Amino acid sequence: GRPPAPRPPAHKAAEKTTRVRTVLNEKQLHTLRTCYAANPRPDALMKEQLVEMTGLSPRVIRVWFQNKRCKDKKKSILMKQLQQQQHSDKTSLQGLTGTPLVAGSPIRHESAVQGSAVEVQTYQPPWKALSEFALQSDLEQPAAFQQLVSFSESGSLGTSSGSDVTSLSSQLPDTPNSMVPSPAET
Repeated sequence: GRPPAPRPPAHKAAEKTTRVRTVLNEKQLHTLRTCYAANPRPDALMKEQLVEMTGLSPRVIRVWFQNKRCKDKKKSILMKQLQQQQHSDKTSLQGLTGTPLVAGSPIRHESAVQGSAVEVQTYQPPWKALSEFALQSDLEQPAAFQQLVSFSESGSLGTSSGSDVTSLSSQLPDTPNSMVPSPAET
């Protein structure tokens, strides 16, 4: 029960013809470009000579010159815009004041270092102490649990001293083997 789709009139379809795209070979392109470099707007006599030299139709020659002029105009407008933008960027930066960010030669400042050097012998990251603690039960070492809680509540690692980590790790076993029952327990 659907009505048929309307068809375009037959006389309009016959009027439309598809054009074949013209592909230029290197010799034809070279001839056209050379003539364009000499004169981007050739007169009728020059166009006739180009038709004979290239074997292209007068319409193709005319359209090629129109397209080439249009492309060149677009390029020149784009180049002007880029130059204006670069010029405006330079002038806007010239008004700014500040410290230039050019690095000088490296200079060693011996007197700038105040204090004494600290030698770090051992360090155990907090996550390692926590993971080792998680392998134990809370009932085995309640003091270690309290110290771990106070250690985590104290804030970031920067506010705690290295001795906190060392004292906590000394209370925890070195390996998780303490979870494995000894042969005497079995």
